[in-house]
Amino acid sequence: MLMSRITFEEYKNAIKTKYQTFKLEDPTGILLNPSPAQLRNLCLILFDKSLSINDKNTFRVFLNVKVEEDLRRAIERFEIARFRPIITFLTGETESDNPARIELAAILVDYEKRPYNRFLREELVVNTPKSILEDINQSISKEEPLMFVDTNAHAQSFVEEPNKPILKTNSSFMKTCLAVVLVFAGLFVIWSFNDDENCMVWNKDHYEEIPCEQVSNAITLFKPIVIKKDESLISNFKKIKVCDTTIFFKMGRPCIWYGRSFDGGYEYFTAPGLHPETGRTLKSITPYIIDKHILNKK
Repeated sequence: MLMSRITFEEYKNAIKTKYQTFKLEDPTGILLNPSPAQLRNLCLILFDKSLSINDKNTFRVFLNVKVEEDLRRAIERFEIARFRPIITFLTGETESDNPARIELAAILVDYEKRPYNRFLREELVVNTPKSILEDINQSISKEEPLMFVDTNAHAQSFVEEPNKPILKTNSSFMKTCLAVVLVFAGLFVIWSFNDDENCMVWNKDHYEEIPCEQVSNAITLFKPIVIKKDESLISNFKKIKVCDTTIFFKMGRPCIWYGRSFDGGYEYFTAPGLHPETGRTLKSITPYIIDKHILNKK
């Protein structure tokens, strides 16, 4: 538990440090002397410049907006007073451990290693001694395959182009790095839960609800990591098999999203978000993917 707190403190400090330099470079000038109303305006400016899927998901979590709701309209109507804690956090007047608030602050100051799960991956892989990685790798080889569930169900990480080759890496090393991350990330997730909240875990092709108190003391390296319950993900987010009769678009809009699994294969889902095992941002289906990887799959 202590390690997860320290790691999250490092993430917060990195964001505040970035604020000190970025406020001088911010083309809008808003961050030099921000007010709650100005922060809302900055959110609208960033939205109009086209947010990444990760950042849109962060906005939705902070604003408590469902996927089907108009995000820009939600920003316009959001109570401006609720932006004040972000200002006092960035300026160092107060502290905050609210994940949604911290993630939005990271977007506003354009901190590159966002969201927190990406920060964990990059920092832990760099700073973990080789001897520890080797020990974990040996342990992994003796266990059943891991089930990876991302700790930030609304925030995303790396996007890959469909026509670009995936970087080939040693699969055992990849699992080792992710295992180290998940130990810390799992502890952070449990630490951030409230007693009255429920959780959920990924089970093959869907999320299942589970009481947090039943699993908070059972998180280990080789157990599924729980995340906070999200009713929209439980109801709408499924992994499916696709074929030539699958409906990929409705009214010109995609209704299927895809991502790569650990073994490099394509997997398909019924809603946008993160791949529940790799943590990568899912991409909306395209005619290219349909033609090359579904209709003409060898």
